[in-house]
Amino acid sequence: MEERKKEYTILLLGETGVGKSTWINGIRNYVEYETFQQALSEGPECLMPARFTDTSDAGVRTEVRLGEQDDNECLEPGMSGTKSPRTYVLEQEDYNINLIDTPGIGHTGLEDTINLDAILSHLSGFKEIHAICIFLWPDKSRLTTWFEDGIKELLHHLHKDAVQNLKFCFSKARTTDYGPGKTLNLLKGLLNELKIDLLETENSFERNTFYFDNEALKGLSLKKSGIEVTEEKEKLYEESWDQSVQETFRLFGEIRELKGHSTERTISLNRARKSIVKISKPLAEITEKIDLTIKRLNGLRKEADDLDLETKELSSDLYLTVPYVKKKEIERPKTVCTHKECVTKKPNERGKTKVCYEQVCCNPCYLDYIGVSPEATNDWRLRFCWNMYTLSGNCSRCHHSYKDHMHITYDYETFEKTIPNEENRELLQQKKSLFQKNIDTLEKQGALLDELKHERDYINMAIVNFGNFLENNSILPYNDSYVEHIKLLIRNEELKGEGNHGEIKRLQKLKQEYEQKRHEIKEVPVNTEHNTNADGMTAEKIFEIEANLYKLKHYGGLIKSFLEHEKHEPQQESIVKRFIGKVLSNTTSRQSVLQISI
Repeated sequence: MEERKKEYTILLLGETGVGKSTWINGIRNYVEYETFQQALSEGPECLMPARFTDTSDAGVRTEVRLGEQDDNECLEPGMSGTKSPRTYVLEQEDYNINLIDTPGIGHTGLEDTINLDAILSHLSGFKEIHAICIFLWPDKSRLTTWFEDGIKELLHHLHKDAVQNLKFCFSKARTTDYGPGKTLNLLKGLLNELKIDLLETENSFERNTFYFDNEALKGLSLKKSGIEVTEEKEKLYEESWDQSVQETFRLFGEIRELKGHSTERTISLNRARKSIVKISKPLAEITEKIDLTIKRLNGLRKEADDLDLETKELSSDLYLTVPYVKKKEIERPKTVCTHKECVTKKPNERGKTKVCYEQVCCNPCYLDYIGVSPEATNDWRLRFCWNMYTLSGNCSRCHHSYKDHMHITYDYETFEKTIPNEENRELLQQKKSLFQKNIDTLEKQGALLDELKHERDYINMAIVNFGNFLENNSILPYNDSYVEHIKLLIRNEELKGEGNHGEIKRLQKLKQEYEQKRHEIKEVPVNTEHNTNADGMTAEKIFEIEANLYKLKHYGGLIKSFLEHEKHEPQQESIVKRFIGKVLSNTTSRQSVLQISI
């Protein structure tokens, strides 16, 4: 059985139009022709279609296209040239070099996430990556969206172990005399911000930066199209060729000395990252729902305790002591005032209301001897009562008219009796019924309360481990979307006004507890029961936690609906283009016999 060749894989990343595909076309010619002059007379060769624009000294613009039409390549201005990842294999006698061309990231007209997913899917066919080449323009003096956000987005998807495989390739380097130009300061600033030490020493700078120029391929294209090239331009094209050949073979030599980065680590990281990003917000919301359910059940428990206390109080107050009045005959009549200001109403023994004459104006009164009848008002003879013997005829005691007065021959005595408190009895029955209902609910949901607390604790543990995993395995620190979502919930509650102070306080406590627990987990030894130490958390353990989340009794199904990966359409088989050529080293001359197979 023939032994499998050693493979070295180079991943090309960069924004649209930076020259990734053109460099691969250049390599096709670098390994085919000994010199630029030979390529000029016999070439050029193309692995994919290319488009160049030339402006003559007279200002005439000419567009030149090379290669056969390819559905994977778009040559329209402003569009991403490469639509999906494709591998080009440079075959050597004892090893192969895999060149992975990729769509541009940033300003492509396509979603970067789609392109990145396609790149990661393509990488699954390779065991190792030996170089991750980030292509840059050499003449950028200001930060651009691509330079700051685009590079960060690329690095965000790479496992931290891939740092040593990063290479920075400057295209169109002839304009900066084959150096990094103004871009270097921006790049160093960005790497310092990200704490990536790749360009700090002379040796590391030399090993991690490369300078290409694709003008030579443009010159070959113009020649093949029959367009005259001045001697001065031809020299520039030849210089571009020599420099690019030297740097290309230097890169090939460098990668053969590097330990390959395991693609499984980056792929697993991104699968875990995708799960974490998708589930962070739902888990925060589920935790909130669980807390609200627990809060409701605790509220029922408190309400039951309050009802129990109320029923005990009501049970001791089921009877009322009620006063009532009863007539008692007296020996002599007395004069009383019947004016509404001087009377009260009180119940008698049978509960009927009786008028009680509280204001006694003459007692005893002897006017019965002149014919004053009892319980009859407006009797003129009462004018002769000493207290009403006034010019106005008003009583000197109550100041009401004698007409409002009369004789009575009895007093009212006040007694007390005990009667059932019907209002309290009815209220007691209502409270007992509500109390029993709460007790029944709590008995039925007592186990639910414990289960929900367990699920909440497990979900919080999962979220903390997700965050720690990304933070400890990504090149860039993980942006904790769970905490960010809690902050968003707090801001939303603050916008509702002061009435939501309790909810804001609860969310702030949730955020504080999460951050504290996350800090504590970093200090836990690896061999603990849940194995939640940050450094010991692997992608496999993340997927195990993910599977356990699915199994949660109450919220497992809902979590699964959020977390389960989408079913993608089967991807088309990756197209691989192979070419054979001799790669020069410092100690060998080049001999090549080239054949193309697709």
